[in-house]
Amino acid sequence: MQIITVAPIVRGVPKEYLTYFSKEPLSVGMVILVPIRTREIPAIVIETKMAQNEKSTLKNSEYIVRKVSKTKPQHIWTPAFLSAIEHTANFSAQKIGETLLALTPKIILEAYMSGNLVAEEKVLSGSSSEVSAIQGNTHQRIESYRQLIRESFVRHESVFICLPTEDDVERIAKELGRGIEDYTFLFHGSVSSKRVLERWQKASKEKHAVLVVGTTQYLGIPRFFNTIILDEEHARTWKTMVCPLVDLRIFAEAYARANKSTIILGAPILRPETIERVRTKEITEFGRISAHTEAPTESANIIDPRKEEKEIRENTGRREFILFSTPVRELLEKGDHTHGHIFLLASRKGLAPVTSCGDCGTLVRCPECAAPLVIHKKTLDKKESQIFICHACGLMRTPEDNVHETCPQCGGWKLQGVGIGIDRIEAEVATLFPRLPCFVLDGDRAKTRTQAKKIIAEFEKSPRGILIATPMAIPLLDEVENTVVVSLDSLFAIPDIRMSERIFALILALREKTKSSLLVQTRADDTSLFEQALRGDLTAFTENELALRKAFFYPPYGTIIKITLRAPQEGIASEMEHLKTFLAPYAPIVTGTIGCEPLRSGNNSKKLFRMHLILKLAEGMWVDATLLAKLRALPAQFTTEVNPDHLL
Repeated sequence: MQIITVAPIVRGVPKEYLTYFSKEPLSVGMVILVPIRTREIPAIVIETKMAQNEKSTLKNSEYIVRKVSKTKPQHIWTPAFLSAIEHTANFSAQKIGETLLALTPKIILEAYMSGNLVAEEKVLSGSSSEVSAIQGNTHQRIESYRQLIRESFVRHESVFICLPTEDDVERIAKELGRGIEDYTFLFHGSVSSKRVLERWQKASKEKHAVLVVGTTQYLGIPRFFNTIILDEEHARTWKTMVCPLVDLRIFAEAYARANKSTIILGAPILRPETIERVRTKEITEFGRISAHTEAPTESANIIDPRKEEKEIRENTGRREFILFSTPVRELLEKGDHTHGHIFLLASRKGLAPVTSCGDCGTLVRCPECAAPLVIHKKTLDKKESQIFICHACGLMRTPEDNVHETCPQCGGWKLQGVGIGIDRIEAEVATLFPRLPCFVLDGDRAKTRTQAKKIIAEFEKSPRGILIATPMAIPLLDEVENTVVVSLDSLFAIPDIRMSERIFALILALREKTKSSLLVQTRADDTSLFEQALRGDLTAFTENELALRKAFFYPPYGTIIKITLRAPQEGIASEMEHLKTFLAPYAPIVTGTIGCEPLRSGNNSKKLFRMHLILKLAEGMWVDATLLAKLRALPAQFTTEVNPDHLL
C-alpha cells in the first residue's frame, strides 16, 4: 500500500497538495481520480511513499487519510511538459494543479480521463536548446518563418507557431499554411471539441513533418517540435486574466528548454527585457533585430489642437475645445467627397472619460467605488438620453431629471465632460458630415468577437465611410486608407508600467495598416514617444524604456510581486496590516487605495473591496523558496501576480 501526495487539477481547492493512500502501485506523473468531499476530481501524483514506512506519521495525523478507490491511472503529459509546468508555477507563485489546468484544454483532459485518447508511450526530444529573437514588421517576420518552415520540412522536422489570440492564429495559419494544407493544423478556443480531438490525434500520429499553429494551451500535443515560434511576443494577451495568473510566455520558453527545442521570439517591437537578453548574449538573433521598421504609410504627422484653441482665444476671447483639428477636418472633408475609408481611433468609450464641476473642479464619482463615472448615450423608451456608467464596478445611473446633474461638492450645475470618448466623436462626425456612412465599434456595441468582425466587414465592404473605434478594432482591420488617432492621451494616466510599450506598439500597428495618411492628435507636452513610433525608431524607444526600468528596478532589473486582497470593507485594512507583518522581511509596500470589486454573482452577493500590497525584489532574487512558500500559504482571498502590468 502507498501513501501518495497529489496536486488537484481543479481551481478553488484551498491546499496545493493533498494526501491519500492507494492499494494499487502508482508512480509520479500519473493522473488519477481522487475524492474531495462528495465528488471525484483529476489529480497528478507528485510523490509516493510506502505505507509501512509512514506508520508513525499516519498515527499522529490530525486528519483521516482517505483511500483512492478508482485510480484510472494515466500518463497524460510528457516529463518535459511537467517540468515546464513546475517552473511556470514556481515563477508565478501559483499552484501546480491550477497551472496544469490552465495549460491543458478541457476537452483534451476529459478525453484522456475517459479513455477516448491514449497517451503516447514515448515522445522524442531534441539534443540541444536555443533561444533566438527576431524584431521587424509583419511582412519580414512572416517571410522568415516561411523560409524556416520550408527548410524544416526538408529535414522532416515539425514546427509549432504559438500565438496569443484566436485572430492571430487564424491570420498566421492562413499566411503560412498555403501549399502545405494537409500538414497544417490549427488550434484555438473556438475550434469545436470534435475537430480539436480529430486534429490532436492526426497531428500527433502524422508521419510527415507538420506545422501546428495554435495558442499556448495546445503545446502539449504529444509530438516533438524541433522549433517553437512564439510570435507577437510583446502582446498583453499572453497573461491569463483569471487564476492562476501566469505569463504563458514563461511556460512556452520553459517547455522548449525542457524539450530541447529551439524557440524563436518574434514581434514588431520586442519587450525591453527581451532586447536586454539579446544584448547580454543570453538570446541569439534569428535573422536581424531591426533598429527601424518600414511601413507603407505615405505621410504621418503629429498635431496639437491646443495651438488652434490658443489662436481662437487670442483672436476672439472665446474658449473653445477643438475635437477635430484643421488637418483632421480637411481629411474628413476629402473622404466626404471621394470614395475613401477613414479610421478614427480613441482610447475611451462613452462621451467623455470623466465629468468635472466647472466651479470647483470636483469629479463626478461612483457612489459605490469612487471611480470616475463615464457618460454614455443610451436609447430608453425610443428617446436618446445620457446615463452614467462606472467602468470599475458596473454601476449604472441616470443623471438627475434625466438631464441635469449637480456637483456633489458645491451643488453647482456647471458640469462638463473632460476628455474624448467615441460617442462624442460619433456625434461630431454626424453633425459635420451627415452624408458619410459611419460605423462604430467598442465593447458596448460588440459583446463578442463575431459581432466585432461583422462591424469591420461592413465598414470594409462599404464604398466609403468612417470607422470610429477603440483599439480593439486594430487586430481585426486588414488595411485602411487614412487613420486619425483622435486621442490616446488618457492612456498615459493609467498606472501601467508597460503603457508606453502598449501605445508604441499600437502606433506601429497603425503604420502597417494605413496606406495614405496617419495623423496623431495629442495634447501631451512630451511627444517623443509618438515621434519615435511614427519614424519606426525601435532602438531609441527601447533604450529609453530600459533606462526607466533600471531607475525604478522594474523588469528585467528586478521583480515585482503584487498581492491583492479581496474582502468586505470593514476588515480589509486590518487584514492587509497582518499581511504586511507576515511579509515584513521583504519590505512590503501597501498602496493604501481601496477599490470596489464588480458584483459577479447577482445583486444579492456581498460587496467586496480590494487592496494591493507590492513587493520589489532585486535582480536575481526571484524565485526565493522561503517567500514562495509564504505566498502559496496565503488564504483564498489573496491573489498573487508576478511582474504585473498594473500596480494599482
